[in-house]
Amino acid sequence: MTVKFECYQTGCDFMVRADTEDELVHLVQEHAERTHDLSIERDAIVAETEQV
Repeated sequence: MTVKFECYQTGCDFMVRADTEDELVHLVQEHAERTHDLSIERDAIVAETEQV
């Protein structure tokens, strides 16, 4: 199952696809911390995740 997430921060074009939800969550949390200085909970990420 491939999953996809697109960053919702204004002006950010980050998009990631991953084979597992765990991998996707890790990549999104890393992006949020490094790029936006934010901490995002797993549930918030999963809520915005699409299956492709």
